Amino acid sequence: MNHQLTFSTSPRTPLHKGKACIACRRRKTKCDGVRAVCGPCSKYSTGYEDCEYSEDGPTQSQLLEEQISILQSRIEELEGVRTSSIKLLKPVSRSPPTSQATVAAKGMRLRPLLSYFHSQQTSGISAAVKTLQVELPFIVLQGLVHNFLHNATCFGFFLDVEAFHDAVMSPTGHLLPPVLLNVMYLWGVHLSQDARITAYEPVFLAHALRSTAHSLTGTHSRTILHSIQASVLLAHYFISSARFLEARYHISAAVSLALSAGLHRICTPPEEDRMFGGMRPVADALPPPKSTVEEGERVSALWAVLNLNNCWASAGGSASNVSYSESVINTPWPMDVRDYVETPSRKSKGTVRRFLSGLPDDATSDAALLAKATLLYAEASRMGAHYRATGVSPNSAESSSLDQILDELKLKLSPVQSKRMLVVHTLCHGATIQLHNSMAKERVASRARCLVAARAVVDILLKTDMPKIGVLDPVLAPLWMSVCMVFLAEIARQSDGGRATSVLTESLDIVVAAMRFSAAHCRLMALQLDVIRRAYEEVHNTITKMEM
Repeated sequence: MNHQLTFSTSPRTPLHKGKACIACRRRKTKCDGVRAVCGPCSKYSTGYEDCEYSEDGPTQSQLLEEQISILQSRIEELEGVRTSSIKLLKPVSRSPPTSQATVAAKGMRLRPLLSYFHSQQTSGISAAVKTLQVELPFIVLQGLVHNFLHNATCFGFFLDVEAFHDAVMSPTGHLLPPVLLNVMYLWGVHLSQDARITAYEPVFLAHALRSTAHSLTGTHSRTILHSIQASVLLAHYFISSARFLEARYHISAAVSLALSAGLHRICTPPEEDRMFGGMRPVADALPPPKSTVEEGERVSALWAVLNLNNCWASAGGSASNVSYSESVINTPWPMDVRDYVETPSRKSKGTVRRFLSGLPDDATSDAALLAKATLLYAEASRMGAHYRATGVSPNSAESSSLDQILDELKLKLSPVQSKRMLVVHTLCHGATIQLHNSMAKERVASRARCLVAARAVVDILLKTDMPKIGVLDPVLAPLWMSVCMVFLAEIARQSDGGRATSVLTESLDIVVAAMRFSAAHCRLMALQLDVIRRAYEEVHNTITKMEM
């Protein structure tokens, strides 16, 4: 095994006392101090356990206490909305809030963050808070939004990008909803390559969290839609930053808001829009849409939320916020936003259930294909996780049906000519790996399907100009890592170092190279790349010992 992959690694130096990560201190384990994730923590990767260092500021546990309070307050603000007819696996209380709760929501403070800013006066962060508007005039803020909107579809932006861009660039752009502006400023700073701008990221994060906490108190007719969009964008931000606990809370918030607003029953036939399962349908939290485009935004909002939940509840190893086997999604498949100008949404019934049952439909827009791919990925992850946890193979009929639906969807996919279709193709092949990888050691057929799927991803990357493609959806990080793990497992099996091993290593190198391009914008990608490096070193060392 002479071929050596190129990885970016962190220098390893002896740690001073008190410099170990918090997780290693809690486990009383020797920490090597490697960023983005230390050696001991990388071995607990099934749930993407966060590796935190106290000198970086307030820990996630501190911040999460604030996030929990924020999300509880946001849900309580929907007290006038009746219980949804769709089943949440983690139901939240709909009891009316007390006056104290309302006061608490209005007086919410992000104490750990603000205390941290106050303590960092010497580093200029507090000064940055005070002089933010002076040092970053509105024209610069417009540039940040422009930078974000150029990549917005990678992060679940479901509003009309062109219309929003025009609104932001207008003289009255600063009057747009603060909850959206602040989150987009945050993303613009995060994506910036200018160190003078990125220095403000902690400040913009504080502003975004604070405005999101009060987002439902606005009077704008689209307040709920804007709040959902902000939660989706923040969830993607925390995912990209490998802060999974915070991401999960924002995913839960987005799901709760979307279902509470009744977005799962848009275009429901009249005979279906009635009492279901003993619970009344949700009250009309949103006014009737003024146009087909506005209705389309609501359809897109639901699927942006479900896509987020499907990908990351699965990837993070936690339970989904929605049970599709027990819930009814009647909202039609999404279309691309501009298509709603000429084509109104069609009536729909049991959209998800029909699809997972293998019933055909004519929804072939890129947005619909993405929604279908995330659903199949979630289902495959669920089955694979069940096998890993119990050792009981998935129901053969169920897994065969999922394989068939996956194969049929792959045949319908157009060639990769956009970032979205790159994600769709990779999700479909990733779903095959999720379904079969846990059984690959025992079943030759499952091992073969994993290899075919992994090679298909490599073929896609060979046709993709990675240096030009720029910022990508962070879901590609775990997807590409799963592809790498398939190749590493096969290299370990074929330890003779022959031609077959060389081909596998070359394929692995192609995926690793793609991940390196994306790691600059995505801490999660860098983290996954480090996990692959360690796994590769283990395989390499094992084979070297066998050859001695």
